[in-house]
Amino acid sequence: MMSRDDDAHNHYHGYPVQGRTDRSIGDAVAFIAIILVPAGVYAAWHAITAWLSALFS
Repeated sequence: MMSRDDDAHNHYHGYPVQGRTDRSIGDAVAFIAIILVPAGVYAAWHAITAWLSALFS
């Protein structure tokens, strides 16, 4: 179901979006976040522990 604002937004760009582009962008963002967030936490944890071990060694 599309609201009038979505329809106007799609028309404004001059090509029919059909809601597919927004969904795929959202899926890509979610996929990247699922991959990068744990990797970032892992890297940050190792950086912090390495820094602390160097600091206190």
